[in-house]
Amino acid sequence: MAAEVHFSPPEIPEPTLMENVLRYGLFFGAVFQLLCVLAIILPVSKSPKTVSSALFERD
Repeated sequence: MAAEVHFSPPEIPEPTLMENVLRYGLFFGAVFQLLCVLAIILPVSKSPKTVSSALFERD
């Protein structure tokens, strides 16, 4: 008397072009923000002679 029940996964539509652009844009934006934060946190070794001082220096 038990009726057969067929469980099938729900149909998920393919993402549209705008959804893909939004997804990858958000991903690359997050990576860019992480790189910017790391650039602020991590110290950068400074050379004794910078480009700006080399431009104004006369021999």
